[in-house]
Amino acid sequence: MAIEERRTTSGNNGFLYFAVGALIVAVGVLAWMFYNGESNRSRSDTALERVADSVGDAARDIGDSAKDAARNVPTPQPTPAPAAPPATPG
Repeated sequence: MAIEERRTTSGNNGFLYFAVGALIVAVGVLAWMFYNGESNRSRSDTALERVADSVGDAARDIGDSAKDAARNVPTPQPTPAPAAPPATPG
């Protein structure tokens, strides 16, 4: 009778466990970077929202300045009529 050896290897799934663990760590790091440690941050506190408000305020100020400049343009004075040519003796 032949004796059959049974070998059980548990190292077949080692790389799979490593890859899954690395993915879990990567997702955790990305989540921490995205939330930056703050979970309750309002939309108005974001940097993009502050920049958008600043750009809007600057555009409004420029528009107001343009309106003021248009209102304060002096009306041109009429030019005097040309002088009559001198009379020629004759």
